[in-house]
Amino acid sequence: MGQWTDNAVEVLKELYVETDIPSDTLIKKKEFLLEFTSKLNSKLPDQRDFTSEEAASQLLKIRKKGDLPTIRT
Repeated sequence: MGQWTDNAVEVLKELYVETDIPSDTLIKKKEFLLEFTSKLNSKLPDQRDFTSEEAASQLLKIRKKGDLPTIRT
């Protein structure tokens, strides 16, 4: 599993807000998660590419801490 820098976490949270899809839906729908992860990796050119599983895990970790904004549909 890759190292999540503070910058990578901030980019992930910003992209999550931009995407405007609740985390449960984003993680459950493989096509949404793959697209989200692709966008994340494109915004982090100096980082190694994160897998969709790593992105989902990090989203859940941030949500558990209460640091992920709430998105409602």
